[in-house]
Amino acid sequence: MRLINFNSDINITLLEPRWNSNSISMIRKILKVCNLQRYGVSIVLSNDKQIQYLNCKWKGKNKPTNVLSFPQDRIISNSNYQKNYLGDIILAYQTLKKEATFGNLSFIHHMSHLLIHGILHLKGYDHDNKINEKVMQTEEIRILKILNIYNPYKHYRQI
Repeated sequence: MRLINFNSDINITLLEPRWNSNSISMIRKILKVCNLQRYGVSIVLSNDKQIQYLNCKWKGKNKPTNVLSFPQDRIISNSNYQKNYLGDIILAYQTLKKEATFGNLSFIHHMSHLLIHGILHLKGYDHDNKINEKVMQTEEIRILKILNIYNPYKHYRQI
């Protein structure tokens, strides 16, 4: 396990050694574009085994998934500052790699899309109905465009 500090309130934990410096560099860009300076967040770069355990324990689904997000609703405060802690995002390397290969996608672009998806869940977005799904997808597309990443809803097969 390796802990990579983005800043004092944002941590990236590397649990799977196949994640590389290109992924971490892109994650840093995404965190800036998503304007998380006012928030605390934890990102765990994991693998299928670990995410399957969490998916089973917390979501009742005994299978790996690409991303899990766990929103929190608490304030981090000390005498110098007060920040909202948004929560935790876990990404699974093997599932993302399989999906990117199957969909003929860049791994970095696919990982970026799913990290943004997870961040938006932490910020309160959801896709529980068609209206909310459209709002969330529109925001994902807007952020991806800033990063020069194409609209994923137009360019790849359903995974």
